[in-house]
Amino acid sequence: MDREFQRALDEENIVFGTLAGLIASLIGAGLWATITVLTQYQIGYMAIGVGLLVAFSIRKAGHGVTAKFGVIGALLALFGCILGNILGFTYFEAQGMEQEWLAFLQSLDLKTLMEIMEFHFHSMDLLFYAIALYEGFQLSWTRPGSLEDASETQNSEAK
Repeated sequence: MDREFQRALDEENIVFGTLAGLIASLIGAGLWATITVLTQYQIGYMAIGVGLLVAFSIRKAGHGVTAKFGVIGALLALFGCILGNILGFTYFEAQGMEQEWLAFLQSLDLKTLMEIMEFHFHSMDLLFYAIALYEGFQLSWTRPGSLEDASETQNSEAK
């Protein structure tokens, strides 16, 4: 197990994993906002998709076996969810004010953005954010015990 774990540690790539997770969170946020705008409805289940997209991107690109990959996965999953909501909410606010969306985004200050988020926020959002955080943490890295299981499976298949 120690040799297998050390080999896995040597293959970790925190930079590549984080970059892949960041790109996935931006893609997930964009998809969330697009679906929200097209359906004219905020679908909280999108958080589950964002969490999965981020976690699997980090896991595949980073090959992590330590919890730091999980922490990065959780933070980037939450970031993607919040950004997706912000993009969707601000689109509707811009429409209501008869402004172009990008111009409206550029004119926002932090206080106004927080007011928009507070206005559109529902308590169920917390549940979906929590699920995305959980997925981001749990699925972004491989546990050392599962390395042992995988090693035993490979050894038994080789015999």
